[in-house]
Amino acid sequence: MIYPKGNNAPDQLSLYLVVADKERLPNGWSRDLKYSLSVIDQLNNMSTVKSSLSLCFKHKFDAKVWYGGLSDFMTLAELHDPVRGYIVNDTCVVEVEFTAPPAVPKNQVASLMSIRTDVKEYPTAYAFFVEMPGLKLSDIKVQLVDNHKALLVSGDQEKVEEEKGVEYVSTERIGNLSRKFVISEDMNTDEISATYKDGVVTVTIDKLEANKSPKTIEVKLA
Repeated sequence: MIYPKGNNAPDQLSLYLVVADKERLPNGWSRDLKYSLSVIDQLNNMSTVKSSLSLCFKHKFDAKVWYGGLSDFMTLAELHDPVRGYIVNDTCVVEVEFTAPPAVPKNQVASLMSIRTDVKEYPTAYAFFVEMPGLKLSDIKVQLVDNHKALLVSGDQEKVEEEKGVEYVSTERIGNLSRKFVISEDMNTDEISATYKDGVVTVTIDKLEANKSPKTIEVKLA
């Protein structure tokens, strides 16, 4: 969202990242996000203005705080400076860059109460912790599904042996347990490991290298 004459900030360009269609999101929704906002100098990229938010801010978006940004992103004098290329042919280019931790698909929200999980982000990897107590190692599966766009952790609980003269009033210890997580763009799906200890499945996915060094491709005669 752009306020070309400032949002309660005279002589400033106000720039915000806003959650779209927030009224359609389920109750209790929230999302942590790292992001940056940029106004592009179309004549010289070295003069691109970036907000300091990309350097030191993690913003949590929810129903109460559904936008983030700066009311004094840059002065209008700087924006309209003819030496700069922030406005060319009446066009201003705004760039948004963001990263977010893995999201839980909407159809998996109901299972949060039955299977407890944690997702942690480390400098070089993501770790998923899924509680599946009472299962054997052979009962647990960790899979990449949906064309490798989701991580599925599942387990089959064994059927309880019937006891003569005993009828179960209710039982919740049989059936299939599963949790699905969305694979984010910065995850390296070629580097995944999984362990099972003390009733907890731990899946570790390495991050892709943020800045890869230049690679030279040899050109051969056809």
